[in-house]
Amino acid sequence: MKELVEVPVERKQKNVLPPPNYGWVGQGSHVSPLYEGFGLGDVSNYDSVKNFAQLMWPEGHPRFW
Repeated sequence: MKELVEVPVERKQKNVLPPPNYGWVGQGSHVSPLYEGFGLGDVSNYDSVKNFAQLMWPEGHPRFW
C-alpha cells in the first residue's frame, strides 16, 4: 500500500506492540531490508484501527480517517 510505504520511518517505528515484531518490522530489522510489515492489535476494533491511523497520519488522511 503506497500510503504506508510513504510514511516516514521514524513514525513507523512508533508502531510497537507486544509480542516482539508484532508492530512495525522493516528497514534495519533482522528480517530483511526489503520486507516491511505492520501489526495492528485488533482490526475488528474501531478504536484500534483509528489509533493506528492517527499514529501513521497525525495530520489526517482522507482515505483512513
